Amino acid sequence: MPVQMKVPSFPFVAPVLRPVPAGAVAEARDGDLTSAGSWDALWDGRGSGRLSRSLRERLGWSRQIDDTLARLVALAAMGRPRIDILELGCAPGTVIERLHRLGPRHRYAGIDLAPEGLEQARRRLAGLGIDADLHLGDLRDIEQPGADLVISYGLIEHFDDPAEILGHHRRLARPGGRVAVTVPNYANPMVAALLARYSPDTLATHNLAIMNEGAIADAMTRAGLVDVSVGSAVGPLLPSSRVRPGFGGATYRLAARAWNLGAGVLPQRLLWSGLVWGFGRAP
Repeated sequence: MPVQMKVPSFPFVAPVLRPVPAGAVAEARDGDLTSAGSWDALWDGRGSGRLSRSLRERLGWSRQIDDTLARLVALAAMGRPRIDILELGCAPGTVIERLHRLGPRHRYAGIDLAPEGLEQARRRLAGLGIDADLHLGDLRDIEQPGADLVISYGLIEHFDDPAEILGHHRRLARPGGRVAVTVPNYANPMVAALLARYSPDTLATHNLAIMNEGAIADAMTRAGLVDVSVGSAVGPLLPSSRVRPGFGGATYRLAARAWNLGAGVLPQRLLWSGLVWGFGRAP
């Protein structure tokens, strides 16, 4: 049973998250595979997904993701009852929602560069009564570190150099704080072939080279993190967003979603793992 430790008061949110005007983050920078505009177009066209979320819960693979997140938070907390958690790329709020359900006593904050996605996150979390401090901006423009855990869920694969982005994760963690990242796994040859045919935008906006345990471990080490550990979770999933317009893309989306409802509960590595994670400590 973990030893309970008293957590000192820590002025986390106010000095760390400084809003950046929308115009300052609207354009993609060199090495970015997405932009604020591309994310807003995605969030604007995405419904609530309540039915699919309910099915995922019933079939069990959402629980596998929750278990993975819970382990990462527990490693960062080290027995402390309350820590500061900062999510980078927090739109549309689903990860903070999950994290809060798993650890409601922790303090949550988030930053995202997409105005529509951030607004969706604000509405979602406010509707659930979750107190999280959310700000519009680019993670590379935040100046002060301080979080006990800096986490991102499906973020670093949207850059040519994930190690650079992981360096900003490390910079935003307090000394001795933890960094946790997850990425989807689309690097399986069959998945890549399907994406090339039905969702070329997914290939264009994702760095498949980071989607394995060895690559994440190497990138985290190059970013200056220590005590790095990596792993995988969930059965073989298929991406279903950013599909090609038309009948073929729509058919693929439906087929991918149907596949995911069942395949997510298959044993990991049977075909490929749907999610890869990494965890490290800021020195």
